[in-house]
Amino acid sequence: MNKFLFLGLALSFQSAFSQVSMSGTKLMKDGQSYKISEYSKVFSNPVATDYFKKGRSNKTAGDVISSIGGFGMGLSLGLIISTPKEQKVSTPYGSATATTDNSARWTVFGVSAGIALASIPFYLGAKKNFDKAIQTENGESISFQPYFKLESAGNGLALSYHF
Repeated sequence: MNKFLFLGLALSFQSAFSQVSMSGTKLMKDGQSYKISEYSKVFSNPVATDYFKKGRSNKTAGDVISSIGGFGMGLSLGLIISTPKEQKVSTPYGSATATTDNSARWTVFGVSAGIALASIPFYLGAKKNFDKAIQTENGESISFQPYFKLESAGNGLALSYHF
């Protein structure tokens, strides 16, 4: 029982004395919390600062793209829900019933959803750059991370493996 308590205590001190970490939308350094915009106060390594700048740029691009997609989805879905299926229209020759065709609005919804999904790679790139910045600042070695890349190869596409 004492060994478990000692291990828990050691792990809590280890996490409390780490140099730079990210908790939610805040940077933590030596127990003090900083906003993301105050990253220049947190990072002293210029390479880590460059990684963090790239991450912020990716996050901003992702925010803009996802906002555009979300606005289009919300607007088109709101119009679909609020428009009645049948409307009574009065004409000079009498009254008629007109049905509403929502196919164009569903198309806008689908395109907007695609735009919102296009923001996911930007968010993943931001997280990757934030993690690299924190690892570089803390002096940790960046481990071997192979990846696949979709590239243009003449007349077609190529899937390449980078290591």
